[in-house]
Amino acid sequence: MSEPGQATRRGNFLGAIGAGALVLGFCGLLLWHDPGLFWNDDYEISILPVFADVARSWSEGHLPLLSPYSWVCGNLAGEYQYGTFSLFVNAAVVLIWKFPLPFAGQAAALSMAHLFVLAAGAFLLARGRCLTTPLATMVALVAALNGWIICWGATDWFGALGAFAWLPWAWWGMERALDPARTKWRFLWPAPFVYLLVTGGFPYTVLMLALLAVWLAVKSLGESRRLSSLWPLALGLALGFGLSAPAWLALLDYVHGSARREQANAGAHWQWLVPPAALPGFLWPAWTARWADFLTRPVPRPAVELACGSVPPLALLAGLIFLRRPFVRRMKWELGLLVVVLLLAMLPSANVFRWSFRWLPLLHLLLALVAAEALAQFRLSAVWRWFFVAVVFGSFLITYLLLPTNNGVPKYHFGPSLTDPQPLDPARLYLSVYPPPENAYRVKNHPEPVGQVMRPGSTSMWAGVRLLNGYSPIRGAGVGRAFAFSTHGEIDLGMADYLLGYEAGPKGLLKTIGVDGILVDRKSALAPKPASEWTLAHDEAEGRVYHRVGGALPRVRSATSSPNEKRAQARVILLGSSRAKIVAAVDVPAGRDPALLFFSQPYFDGYRATIKGQRVAVGSYHGLFPTIELPPGTHGRLVMTYNPWWLIIGGTAAAISLLVILISGICGLRSRAQ
Repeated sequence: MSEPGQATRRGNFLGAIGAGALVLGFCGLLLWHDPGLFWNDDYEISILPVFADVARSWSEGHLPLLSPYSWVCGNLAGEYQYGTFSLFVNAAVVLIWKFPLPFAGQAAALSMAHLFVLAAGAFLLARGRCLTTPLATMVALVAALNGWIICWGATDWFGALGAFAWLPWAWWGMERALDPARTKWRFLWPAPFVYLLVTGGFPYTVLMLALLAVWLAVKSLGESRRLSSLWPLALGLALGFGLSAPAWLALLDYVHGSARREQANAGAHWQWLVPPAALPGFLWPAWTARWADFLTRPVPRPAVELACGSVPPLALLAGLIFLRRPFVRRMKWELGLLVVVLLLAMLPSANVFRWSFRWLPLLHLLLALVAAEALAQFRLSAVWRWFFVAVVFGSFLITYLLLPTNNGVPKYHFGPSLTDPQPLDPARLYLSVYPPPENAYRVKNHPEPVGQVMRPGSTSMWAGVRLLNGYSPIRGAGVGRAFAFSTHGEIDLGMADYLLGYEAGPKGLLKTIGVDGILVDRKSALAPKPASEWTLAHDEAEGRVYHRVGGALPRVRSATSSPNEKRAQARVILLGSSRAKIVAAVDVPAGRDPALLFFSQPYFDGYRATIKGQRVAVGSYHGLFPTIELPPGTHGRLVMTYNPWWLIIGGTAAAISLLVILISGICGLRSRAQ
């Protein structure tokens, strides 16, 4: 549907900016009430420390594909939720980290930037449907400030916000692509927004995009009766997915064989469903119902995730009661999709898509659009429409001032000193043994500052300290699976007891990997053995730090012979080391025995190596770290780089898609000028 003639592009642009500014003002009021509003749970132990490392990586001149500061969470591109290939996410991170903001301030700035984008896109989507400026502003407020976005996306699971911020834009672009009144170049509209959505870092939002695309295609076929009407939509989606190919190919490669794919916790698919008893929460967010939480236990709690500003459900009911058939006939497609999304939010999930209440952001957006259409048909004056905007704004403000927005998820006391590596040694590789942080270190149970010694989750990235541990829902690295690490970075205590008791010696697995430091929580009685191999380097209330005797182990070293296999001892001099590249001078003695080199970094499929320009095979030690076998007499400059297949193929697909977009865009501009 084409925009009304009186709505100029400048007016729509200014209106979108105004809607985004209104959302920023709203967030400013919430921050004035609670400066730590956006600073919770995953944002603390995962998102923010990783983004600190992303900013560091760009400052070093490297694409943040890998991180040297965590083995479990070392493949940032494969983890997907960090938006490695999103230009917007990376630009926002680099810019925000230029300012001396505290941790909570960095989180707030990052979330608010995406909330601004979300509000602006929702405004344009509504204006594209011929809704007035006040009603479009109401849609923008509901899309950006609804209960799920504020309580989860903006304050905990940033990847959800990073991707959903672009869903209204993609929807707007797809509707333009299906508008036959536009030029043949209309297929370009959805492509950039599909790219930004897919690279934003949340598979659930990609699923929402797929549902929307199918719905729009069916709707277009139902109205035009012509299959040819779909080609602009199909081509626009193809270009968008082509641009984002490195992101989704990296995820598919990383998930294959990961701990997330192997785990079979069927109970997770019954957690966080929208219970029927909670539906009155759309009108009254304080309404209490029993929700199945992360432990699959029914817990009474307010339905704050359903907060939508009160006006939309009332407007929908008014449309159904007073406008009846004309309203239903006009909005039958949107009403049908609304019912489908509501059912999806209430039904158990499948496969890796768990916690069905994650459909709620799309449900809120749909509800706002349908409600705005109902209010438009009542032919109210502009004063009344702006009044409804004020009611929505005030309803959200009262809701978040009176009801908790962190939904009982952990909050940690992390201080600014975590950017300092002391008392740890950046040259060493540590294994940290700590209890589940969501229970042991949450402020409620541990009000004192935490993290200077134990570094839970991925917090080691703040100071650039190397740990095996890391926050990873996927746990695709070999060490994540082999050592039974949990999502929040803690290691299974039985595994920790085995490793420290039997594999910490001079010939044990930990030394083979390159671990030369052990961190143990104060409440644990574990200590690395034998005592002659380790020294207590630091002891305080939070925990103990053990260092292997003899200094830090080299990053690249020649393996010693074993009873079953004779190996030559190569002379190795490390010349350079970066995130995705290691350069070393190697000299293998002449004779009969080959040398085997160990690289103290996590193994991922995609390492390539050459020596004096000749290709050599890269293997792995039980999937834990890279290895290279060199024949006797080999000497020269060895270069090992990370260059996986998905980056080559995905980069090629992205380049071709970008070239098609640029050429088509130039042709479209010339055609328009003529």
